[in-house]
Amino acid sequence: MSGFSFTVPENYGNVLAIALGAIPLLSFIHGSVTAGQRKPAQVPYPHTYATVEQCKANPAAERFNCAQRAHANFLENMPQTIGTMLVAGLRFPTATTLLGLGWVASRVLFMYGYVYSGKPNGAGRYIGSGFWLCQGALWALGLAVAWPMVKCAL
Repeated sequence: MSGFSFTVPENYGNVLAIALGAIPLLSFIHGSVTAGQRKPAQVPYPHTYATVEQCKANPAAERFNCAQRAHANFLENMPQTIGTMLVAGLRFPTATTLLGLGWVASRVLFMYGYVYSGKPNGAGRYIGSGFWLCQGALWALGLAVAWPMVKCAL
């Protein structure tokens, strides 16, 4: 059996700290915020969202829905962001680290704006929409690393 070695850039640990530390921690925070909104909203398990009628009768139900949707959106984007960071960081560790930090900061603003701004229809989330720019840049860096590998395999 032959051995396997894999060399990563010197500052790849920063990429790992964000991808496997800060992002999962933020996921836990999202879940905690959502769970904290459930009781005041009076939405029992296993229901995922409050009904329109509940939201009209109880502002806390609308806030719960916003927290739930912010968390769901985070979960929809988290796996691809982590994966892209792990690949992009192999060649661009500093840029990946900075974009990852920007993504996390934007996601915090997204959650805060969505849940706590009090703007109708969750419009406060737009203060954190910069995560799309960071995510797009991470995709581009990930492709820049992966494409030469794919071309070699063809």
